[in-house]
Amino acid sequence: MKFENIEKRLIEALVVLLLNAKGRVVSIKATSLAKLAGLGSDHSAILKAARLLQKLSRHKFLTTAPDSKKNKTYRYILKSEDELWQLVRKDPERAKELLVKILR
Repeated sequence: MKFENIEKRLIEALVVLLLNAKGRVVSIKATSLAKLAGLGSDHSAILKAARLLQKLSRHKFLTTAPDSKKNKTYRYILKSEDELWQLVRKDPERAKELLVKILR
């Protein structure tokens, strides 16, 4: 599968996750995002999901919290006050376009 295809599926999964959120906070790990995108638990898919979430974290679209001191896995947190959350709720298609531009 091409990288652009995987990237689009990951972005789509993130947008759907935010659209269907019931509460005011969403937390996700790279493994969960890869599974939501339909990529399974393939190691390369999880790494791509982790890189996507790290880039979004660097651009201040979401917050990073280490799961525990022993674990190297990160949990990424989005709150309803965050810019990305509000953009997805207002205009999901525009949010997808913006995310694709940021990740290039």
